[in-house]
Amino acid sequence: MSVGEPTPSPRRRRWGSVGYYCGVITAVWVILIPVWILARGHPPSVTPVARGAQLFRMNFTPAQGLGPLFNARSCSGCHGFPAPGGVGTNGLATELRVGRLTQTGFDPMIGTGGPFARAHSISELGYACELMPGIPAGANVTSVRNAPALFGDGLIDAIPDSAILARAAVERREGMIGTPNLVREVDGRVRVGRFGWKADIPTLTEFVGQALRNELGVTNPLAPTDFIPPGSKPCAGESPRPDASEAVVAELAAYIRSLPAPQPQSADPVGAALFTQTGCAVCHAPSLQAGGLQVHLYSDLLLHSMGPALDDHVVQGFAGGSDWRTAPLWGLHNRTRYLHDGRATTLEAAILDHGGQAASARQRFIALSPNERHLLLEFLRTL
Repeated sequence: MSVGEPTPSPRRRRWGSVGYYCGVITAVWVILIPVWILARGHPPSVTPVARGAQLFRMNFTPAQGLGPLFNARSCSGCHGFPAPGGVGTNGLATELRVGRLTQTGFDPMIGTGGPFARAHSISELGYACELMPGIPAGANVTSVRNAPALFGDGLIDAIPDSAILARAAVERREGMIGTPNLVREVDGRVRVGRFGWKADIPTLTEFVGQALRNELGVTNPLAPTDFIPPGSKPCAGESPRPDASEAVVAELAAYIRSLPAPQPQSADPVGAALFTQTGCAVCHAPSLQAGGLQVHLYSDLLLHSMGPALDDHVVQGFAGGSDWRTAPLWGLHNRTRYLHDGRATTLEAAILDHGGQAASARQRFIALSPNERHLLLEFLRTL
C-alpha cells in the first residue's frame, strides 16, 4: 500500500482477500477443466455428441496437449466454413505432406521430420520449444492436401467393406480398375481404407485419432506417438503419456458421425444423363449401399491412377503417387476449391486436370457441345 492511500476497513480487506482467492480458484478451474475433459471425459450427464461438439470448437493449448508442432489449434480451424464440419476459410485449409524420393522408392521420413511439415510451434505461444516448424532438411517431395468437409462421414463409415469390394468387381467388368487401399489394423484385421485423400484410413474413429495427432499434435490411444525426431530436446508440457483419452476421440467421432450428409438440390435430368454418358459415374458411383440405405456420395471409395498432372510421388499404403481415392461429390454446391490440393478454382479446371484412368472421361467431356458442357456442370453444382 502506498503512502497516503486510505487504510481499508477490516471488512474491505476481508472481502478483498476473498475476491482475490476466488479469482485464483476461477483461473485454475478454467485451466484444469479442459485438461480433465481431455484426460477423463465429460460428466456423464452430457451426451457424447454434445461433448464432441464442444471439443470440435475448442482452441487447444499446450497444457491441453497442443503441439509441440501443429497446423491448427482446433478442429473447426480447418473445418469451420460454412458451418462446423465444413472446409477452411475461402475453401482452403491445407497441410503439407513431405518425404524423400530415392532410387529405392519413397521415404516418408518418419523419425527425421516427416511425414508432415507442421506450420506452427508452441514457441509462438510463449512456450519453450526448440523444434522448428516447416519442411525438414532432406525432404525433396512435398504434397499439399486441402481439408475436405466432414458432412456425411458417418454414413461413409457405415458402408461395409464388402460394398466397396463389390463395386471394384463391377468396375473390373466395365474395364475400369479401381483398387481398394487395404489397411492392416493393430488387431491384425485387414480393412478397406476409405478416409483420407488416398483412402489409407479404414474407420472414422481412426481418422479422428490421426487428425488430432497430425494436425494439432494431440496424441491419443489411437495415435499415441507424435512425429517428432528422436533425441529432440523435450518442449514445454511434453509427456510420454497420450494427451487425450480414448473417450475424447470417441466423442469427437460421435459428433462428426452426427453431421448430416449433404442434400442434393433439384437437378436437370439431362445433366445427370450426361454425367453417366461421359463415364464420370463409373468412378463417381452415385451411391453405395450401407445396410438397407443407399448412400448417395458419388464415389466408389477406390483408388484410381489419375495421371502425371496429379502425381504427388507420395506413397500411402497401396496408393502410389498418382493414385487417389475417388473424391465424393456430395456437397459440391458448397465448394469453391477442388482436387486434393485445392488448385482448381472451377469445376471445369478440375475435370481438365483428370488423366490416367479418367482420361477417356475427360476427352468425352471436352467433346461435348458448349450447351451440353454447361448442363453437365450445372448438374454437378446441384450435388
